[in-house]
Amino acid sequence: MEQRQIDFSLVTPDFQAPDIHAKNLYNERYICAVRHDHPIAQQSQLTLEQFCQLEQALISYHGGSFSGVTDQASQAIGLQKNVSLSVQNFIVLPKLLEQGDLLAVVPERLITYLNNLKCFEPPLKIQGFTKTVIWHERTHKAPAYRWVRELIEKACLVEEK
Repeated sequence: MEQRQIDFSLVTPDFQAPDIHAKNLYNERYICAVRHDHPIAQQSQLTLEQFCQLEQALISYHGGSFSGVTDQASQAIGLQKNVSLSVQNFIVLPKLLEQGDLLAVVPERLITYLNNLKCFEPPLKIQGFTKTVIWHERTHKAPAYRWVRELIEKACLVEEK
């Protein structure tokens, strides 16, 4: 932003920098997902035992890591997940889930409208996150940039369940 290479960024609220403005857009929660015809898809809920035993995919932005926010939650209660695949972004995850017997813990907004995936409430408490848009002071009062920020905010509005 300082180098004028980007105008906006979506981050978590813990990001801080000088001359940066921020607005929280939404609070996100995690859900569990499997393909619509997965062996457990007919169940109404996912048990903690199944959650730990089923092969899982997770997101690791830096690659190679087999530990994430859900692993912290399961380790806090003395359990371990069965992670067999790590990918670097959420965009490829729905396709991977559709084509195999993997389970993944994903942000709800990522897959809410995908009909080919079955969603479950996680069987343990997993900390969600807030998504925030940030922008530099140099664009703070510019009408065109304000208009784009308003569009971003409107696009993120979702009815609360």
